Amino acid sequence: MKIGFLKPAITNQDIKVMNKIIRSGWFAPGKVTEEFESKLARYLQIKHAVMTSSATAALHLSLIMAGVQEGDEVITTPLSYVATSNVILYQRAVPVFVDVNAETGLLDLNKVAAKITKKTKIILPVHLYGQMVDMKKLKKIATKHNLIIIEDAAHAIEAQRDGVRPGQLSFSAALSFHVAKNITSGQGGALVTSNGGYAQRAELLRRDGVRNVNGKRHMFELGYKYDATEFQAAMLLSQLKRIEQQHQKRNLLFQRYAKAFSGMGVDFPKIAPRTKHACHMFVVWIDPKKRDKIRKFLAKAGIDTSIHYDPIHLEPYYRKQFNYQRGDFPIAEKLGFSTITLPLYPALTMEQQGYIIKKVKGAL
Repeated sequence: MKIGFLKPAITNQDIKVMNKIIRSGWFAPGKVTEEFESKLARYLQIKHAVMTSSATAALHLSLIMAGVQEGDEVITTPLSYVATSNVILYQRAVPVFVDVNAETGLLDLNKVAAKITKKTKIILPVHLYGQMVDMKKLKKIATKHNLIIIEDAAHAIEAQRDGVRPGQLSFSAALSFHVAKNITSGQGGALVTSNGGYAQRAELLRRDGVRNVNGKRHMFELGYKYDATEFQAAMLLSQLKRIEQQHQKRNLLFQRYAKAFSGMGVDFPKIAPRTKHACHMFVVWIDPKKRDKIRKFLAKAGIDTSIHYDPIHLEPYYRKQFNYQRGDFPIAEKLGFSTITLPLYPALTMEQQGYIIKKVKGAL
């Protein structure tokens, strides 16, 4: 049996609406983009959504609008994709890593206060694998120290915790529509916020700082080429209509993995109470000494897997620039080097998942 790591849940209808826009000849953001932004905001129960070329772009624009400058410090997690901290470097600010919780892999909020200094401006949590950080607790920390929260919600479009959804308790949140995400346009993202002023400025910044006035283009501030396309918006709008239906399929597969691996020596992230998990990824934590061997075993059995993530601070660039060493963030290192990400997507059949579970158990 051959099982790929991912398979986007794209239907003929999604392709049809995308092709309609392509045939129209109008590719730039327009009415369909506006409709998608409106319906995405409504789905998230937030006031504004601004489509961007990626979640990375949405995070970068958020930092710009929050006034992050050279020398400022941004607290974040070392257990994420490098884009989370790269955007901090774009602003010549300093990423300040805080180790993660051993049971969830999420930013350990009990360790955040100790890393706050006079230079700290932002806390940037990551809702890892589809589970949100405790935003109510984080909001209290941020308010006490007069800090801004910007959320990396790339994994968490369907998620909520304690009744809170991405962007509702923060300056803004960034979503991703990368090919591996729960709804996708190949690439793409969105900045979501409750503040109309932030949304308007994000719309300006994503288009080179240019706005049309009386039929002419004028540049009002230094912006970036961070907008997406009308046909991407059409694809996403089509998928948004069935996002909860697709989530139910993901959740069924997610819970089946959890049940299969419970009590047999395979660890995986715990889910906090009062949480709706987006079920974006299912990872297992294996003895680091065996991890790579088990991945090779699964590959020979026809099962593609991935790693989410090796710790950012031990990436060659970050080690060179900041002199990070093994042992700096031991929990993130232990989890990162233990992680195997298993296939999880709505098209995965019960037979295929059963085969994966059997082979993982066999490898162990």
